[in-house]
Amino acid sequence: MSSRPDARDASLRLGLLAGVLLPNEPRILHHAAEQSLTERYLLPALTELEACLLTVRAQVDPCLQRLQPVKLGKPYPLGQCLEISEAVQKRLRDVNQSSMSPYAAVGLRALRSFQRAGGTFRQVWGDLRGQYFQNAFQLGTLYVDVSNDTVVATKPKVEILPFAKARFIPIADFQHFSKVASCYWQGSIYPNHLLPRLAPHCPLIHVSTTGRVTLHDATDYMLAMTCARRFQPSEAVLREAPMSEDLFKSIVRALENSRHKLARSPEHGRQLALRHCRQYRTKRWHRSSRHTANVIQVVQEINLRLAQWHHGSSRPTAVQPKHSAIPKEASMSTIRIDSQDYNLDNLSAEAKAQLQSIQFVDQELARLQAQTAAMQTARNAYVSALMAALTVASDTIKFP
Repeated sequence: MSSRPDARDASLRLGLLAGVLLPNEPRILHHAAEQSLTERYLLPALTELEACLLTVRAQVDPCLQRLQPVKLGKPYPLGQCLEISEAVQKRLRDVNQSSMSPYAAVGLRALRSFQRAGGTFRQVWGDLRGQYFQNAFQLGTLYVDVSNDTVVATKPKVEILPFAKARFIPIADFQHFSKVASCYWQGSIYPNHLLPRLAPHCPLIHVSTTGRVTLHDATDYMLAMTCARRFQPSEAVLREAPMSEDLFKSIVRALENSRHKLARSPEHGRQLALRHCRQYRTKRWHRSSRHTANVIQVVQEINLRLAQWHHGSSRPTAVQPKHSAIPKEASMSTIRIDSQDYNLDNLSAEAKAQLQSIQFVDQELARLQAQTAAMQTARNAYVSALMAALTVASDTIKFP
């Protein structure tokens, strides 16, 4: 029996009602209505729609590549599925047909007619074929990936499939997240016993094969997933065995003198993290948009500090992720450019200066993205609160 959940199992494990979607959840509501609109507007113009999306990719690629030519040591477009998806979605809102070929313009008109008729076009994120975390779109009953070349650069830029055939499913829990992360990112995943106050919201720590440490996962979907189940998914993964003492102490050094309260030891952190899950549940912080927005900002701040530590001279070179499948000699600090690995120690002073500039820009982009994510989460919470208040108000109106 396969250990990978299918879409139905994942939704059931999330405990979702049929009419509820988590942010960016890869699932189709009102399937019959979406299928009818897809058949009417999209399927007759499928090749033209693909041409439209390829045209938009060609329009946004130069700007995106200038903004971030390298991400985590990989040249554009590798690793930039979110950036590309967001840019394409934004461009589609105001792109003019005159900037396209007549063939592609047919696809644009079909898309807009579909949307005017009530069809769904929304960004989704999840487990793609048990191998990747992927940002894509649900377009009616179609799976649309406008960043299909961000893992393997030679693949077609755009992929359109029936959603049911894409093997694109929601992340069910943090064990599911860990399984995909280990496959996609390599390295090792550990329970977050380091920062127990953040653990109910972000219960995982990823250590890459090069020693980079990242706290996970302060995204709208994963936060909503654990909050929807009152931190039970976090509690389940935090019960697992802690990281080694040596690795724990190494990461603690990265956050010394910070304002964040650290556990004294892995086991101490494990006990505190589980206690905080119970306390937050009692306080109903799983319903608090204010706490969730604050978590996003704090986690991004911590991850930026960890990234700076990783690139700084104070980073211990002897620390290896536990059970890493990468040989020790492969842990040397390298950067890959145009499919070629370069030893950072052998770079010229000019090359190192340029690399430092890129890393600085990456960090600033991460900081700005963190602020944007926090504000968007807060806005979503305020909109939900407004709708709830309007519903209550309408229920109290007395008609003569």
